[in-house]
Amino acid sequence: MIKIVILTDSFVGAKGGSEKHIKDLVSGLDKDKYSIDIIQLSNTGQIPFPSGTRDANLSYHHFPVKKVYGLSGFKTLFAISKLIREKDIQIVLSFHEMSDILNALLPVKVIKLSSRRDMGFKRNQTLEKMIRFINRNFLLVLCPSKAVQQKVLSEGIPKEKTLLLYNGIDSETFTQALEQPKEEKARLVSELGLKEDKVKLVTIGNLNPWKGQRFLVDAVGIMNERGANCQLVLFGEGDTFDDLTQQVKSLKLEDDVFLKGYCGNVKDYLPAFDLMALPSVTEGLSNALLESAASGLPLIATDVGGNPEVVQNGVNGELVPAEDPEALARALMNYLPSSPGYTEAARASRALVEQQFSLRNMLQTYTGLFERLTGHKNRD
Repeated sequence: MIKIVILTDSFVGAKGGSEKHIKDLVSGLDKDKYSIDIIQLSNTGQIPFPSGTRDANLSYHHFPVKKVYGLSGFKTLFAISKLIREKDIQIVLSFHEMSDILNALLPVKVIKLSSRRDMGFKRNQTLEKMIRFINRNFLLVLCPSKAVQQKVLSEGIPKEKTLLLYNGIDSETFTQALEQPKEEKARLVSELGLKEDKVKLVTIGNLNPWKGQRFLVDAVGIMNERGANCQLVLFGEGDTFDDLTQQVKSLKLEDDVFLKGYCGNVKDYLPAFDLMALPSVTEGLSNALLESAASGLPLIATDVGGNPEVVQNGVNGELVPAEDPEALARALMNYLPSSPGYTEAARASRALVEQQFSLRNMLQTYTGLFERLTGHKNRD
């Protein structure tokens, strides 16, 4: 039995990409071979299970930390150390900065792995220095994209101490837009309050400044001024909801831009759309981009972070500069359903996910790594 602690800053029931990644990993590990303890450090969200709850090979713990450098941080450090000793944990895998710091400082013998989820855009100067200092304590740093890997290398970590490990998507659970029966697509379009005779765009992500939704709203205004006749749906919730709502009103786009909030079954609606746009200012590797590709949508995304690893210019979509509504509008208009290369781009998106970003590949990489590090051989 391989015993692992997954340490995360964020509320494990949250709706972000990191939380989905953890869920996919834990769900995909063989319950006969792995015992997992998930520790949540967030002091905001309530863990969806009582702390200490055990479900098959999985245990949940909530150790709230207000300040990693403060008393609660020290208490949590020793609480985690105690759990590791009592359960004979072999690997600690940490997600996000606070978890990385505690993982690196653990005063116990354990294999320490860090999973970096983004380009470190939230770090201040002090935190950046701290991360660079603790990097030496990790056996490996896992990176979801080549862009994140390059950021990690710039922090002074040797390449042999990094591992490129892409997020995985179970593409078989996604219906391709091109294969969706017309009647079903019409039903979805109606349910979303959209019009069948308009080009339908979608973007997915938390509503915050670094996701760049405001630039996409501007781009839709530009497109419709040029006769593109399109509608945009934004799935997600967050701090900029009110600002985006006001922007839509000021541009008189109330009939064409819709903020739908969080949608737990967004993949069921993706076949209703014609194009996916990701206007991020910064990005690690977007699950929303992968899910849209799995649904067979051409992709228009900003040329930041891991986006160029999913969007191939002229193949399955187009990359544009960040914070540039004009460039977004031009690229989207190049891939309208009436465009000559639309069908080929849609099929190329799906093929890319199946070949390079499958959930099976992700899980095989993880299990191979865990077994190699602990000396366990796959007995299947």
